[in-house]
Amino acid sequence: MSSKAVYFITADDDFIAADRARAIFDGLSAGVADDMSREIVEGSAGRADEAISACSDTIAAAATLSLFGGSKAVWLRGVNFLSDAAQWKSEGVKSALEKLSDFLSKLEPETASVVISAYPVDRRKPFYKKMQEFAECEDFKSKDPISGCVDVLMRKSRAEKIPIEEGAAEVLASVVAGNPRMAVSELEKLAAYVNGERPISERDVAELVPIFGEGDFFDISNAFYSGDLNAALSALKRYFFANKKASARPIISALQRQNSMLIQLRSMMDGGVLTKSVRPQPKASMDGAAERFSAFFEDADQKSCYNVFSQNPWYAGSKLAPIAGGISLKKLIDCQMNLAKAFQDLISRPNSDEQVMRDLFVLCMSK
Repeated sequence: MSSKAVYFITADDDFIAADRARAIFDGLSAGVADDMSREIVEGSAGRADEAISACSDTIAAAATLSLFGGSKAVWLRGVNFLSDAAQWKSEGVKSALEKLSDFLSKLEPETASVVISAYPVDRRKPFYKKMQEFAECEDFKSKDPISGCVDVLMRKSRAEKIPIEEGAAEVLASVVAGNPRMAVSELEKLAAYVNGERPISERDVAELVPIFGEGDFFDISNAFYSGDLNAALSALKRYFFANKKASARPIISALQRQNSMLIQLRSMMDGGVLTKSVRPQPKASMDGAAERFSAFFEDADQKSCYNVFSQNPWYAGSKLAPIAGGISLKKLIDCQMNLAKAFQDLISRPNSDEQVMRDLFVLCMSK
């Protein structure tokens, strides 16, 4: 931990700033004499007078001596009045920030340590520039949401001693569309799933984490199985245009899940268990197939793409079965192999996600 008295944490996402600030505050307050020596001041303001109060409350908290002696730890949490919004341009707010920065510049760590987390931040403001002169500053500016989310996941995995394989963090960040709060939540669930027995893998992420913003992926999946190559390539282009530097891995994971279930359905059609048709399967047919085969699946009561009977019966029979009825089993198996190869291509050809997907679509849909 730094020997400085002030820690100024800013980010392009509120969760990233708060998560890092919390870790610093917990470290600073771990050795304080009593709970009264750790204080949190809420910095989220709706009006100018609330912003002014947050500044003055922080000064008061840091200036008040600890009851049992020793240093205090103060966290000015969730500051939102460092943005360029009009309500924070009043003379009162400017004056309050100036008083706060003057006080903090003279603060000694033996007396108190102050952590400030802020989002959004106008980096042109005098307060921001003044803090760079004396505080321990961390500014999490991301080139894109995915890389910022990956950074959060890696810090969390190190802090919590959650082993995660190389690439799994990127897949997880991509699946949740760069949402760090959701990514951390899913990381904790995955950690509970592996139970410390092994690192979290890309396969764990692909199988267990629901895709955030599934609409985009459903559009691509529907286009992929439509047989219309031009429409499928257009869907891909729209996705990568709207999601700069997006990873193709969650798309491949979504297609692999669906393709796995299509293989199961098509196998039952070829075996005479289900009617070979591009029309929805009758509920009685799906129920009969489930009664006959579901017991052969391990953990049959757990939802999995490897067990089509664990899916909603209406979804399997009315949405997936018509797709399976129009594609041969050989083509579905070839597609599954090509999807696996596409994962390898992403590793060997970094930063070529859109091209890898275009190659995959052309290969699978032109046969």
